Amino acid sequence: MLGLALGLAGCGFLAEPDRPPVRLTLLQFNDHYILEPVDRQRGGMARIATLVGRVRAESPHTLLVLSGDTISPSVVSTFLKGEQMIAAWNLLGLDVATFGNHEFDFGPAILAERMRESRFAWVSANVLDRATGRPYGGAHPDYVVERGGVALGFFGLTAPDTRETSSPGPDIEFREPIAAAREAVRRLVARGRPVLVAVTHQTMPADEALARALPELTLVIGGHEHDPLERVVGDTLITKAGSDGVFVVRVDLQATRDGRVLARQHRFVPVTAELPEEPAMAALVARYAERLTQALEVPVGETREALDARNATLRTGESNVGNLVADVIRMRMRADVGLMNGGGIRTNRLVPAGRLTRKDIHALLPFLNVLVTLEVTGATLLAALERSVGTYPGETGGFLQLSGVAVTFDPGRPAGERVVRVTVGGVPLEAGRRYTVATNNYLARGGDGYAMLTGARLLVGPEDGPGLAETLVEAIERAGAIAPRLEGRIQRVP
Repeated sequence: MLGLALGLAGCGFLAEPDRPPVRLTLLQFNDHYILEPVDRQRGGMARIATLVGRVRAESPHTLLVLSGDTISPSVVSTFLKGEQMIAAWNLLGLDVATFGNHEFDFGPAILAERMRESRFAWVSANVLDRATGRPYGGAHPDYVVERGGVALGFFGLTAPDTRETSSPGPDIEFREPIAAAREAVRRLVARGRPVLVAVTHQTMPADEALARALPELTLVIGGHEHDPLERVVGDTLITKAGSDGVFVVRVDLQATRDGRVLARQHRFVPVTAELPEEPAMAALVARYAERLTQALEVPVGETREALDARNATLRTGESNVGNLVADVIRMRMRADVGLMNGGGIRTNRLVPAGRLTRKDIHALLPFLNVLVTLEVTGATLLAALERSVGTYPGETGGFLQLSGVAVTFDPGRPAGERVVRVTVGGVPLEAGRRYTVATNNYLARGGDGYAMLTGARLLVGPEDGPGLAETLVEAIERAGAIAPRLEGRIQRVP
């Protein structure tokens, strides 16, 4: 189990009798998008600052490492383009970071601006400026940090499919990671005998391949997946902290001054409400929360129809705002079908016709959901629709709002046998046919009882999908005015 489990690996060397080994501590963060706690109980930069202070007091040779994805996506970053995250990392005293795919969400110029604001080192061995052949934005191709007389050699890697999953533009080249890593290690070793640390933002299989290709690596400090993960490949430890600071990975090394690692210990440290908030970081978080409040008053367009966001509508049948959200999901992801759980649309009121602000949209969609695309069979889609109408008339959040698909159901039948008719794009559903389904990450991971979706082929994952609320904002801004109506997508047999 992960949790608080300890991992210990010794390398079998003896320290010089007159020069005891040095304890080095690395604290890892990755895929960290927000300043506040995730759900008031877990994470939060102000709590993390307290944790970091305690670790530094106990272990003076401590380094903080970020494995990518912090500038985007979040509600605040929609307005500030990640400025708030760089300010927080600067205050925390981050040492080293690499690029995640979401660092390029606002384009390379914004990333370069954020890099100029950073008081820590960006490292990248494989993200290059085509014009110069050098790492983008002045990042270091490799980077040596000395603590207690021991050198640590860092280099960074970013998944090449960032070309497709974000917006780096045509002037940035993503080199093949392992080839770039070999060159970085060669440069680092030529400068001495550092403890070798790869800071990566790619999948766990890619990190495992890296560790097999370069067994001299002591650590692969990885990101991209949003769950706490660990692997050991040979003598190389691979860790991923999850997302948004719910856990911090702590790695303690006993190392000699000639770069030999004698022992290694790691654990996943939970960030909970038991940690008090560090005052300076809490003040920074509060300042940016106030800026967000002001930014949310910006108008995005208007609705010519009242938007029915009442629970009794969204959780028992078709709603015009449910149609709007499901349509936007489907069209943004270019899928056959769009699915949105009614419980993910909030306010429980009629939003009157008239001006819509960002505050209105984020009140409707308050959760930080991102969009994903799945490939499912018609049988799986039917099972999902049965799950949806099976909740009727309970007004549960799992009742689905639909786009690209229409369903007729008989509430008098037993749950699981209620669907009478389904069409996709106006054509009857075929059980053996494959369909693309766009939805939110919550449903895709089985939320609200949709376990049948967890086995679907993932075409666009949550690491790469756009934010739901911002997708709706953009759609309304493009349209200028909306007038969603009921279209008979969900019908009950009398």
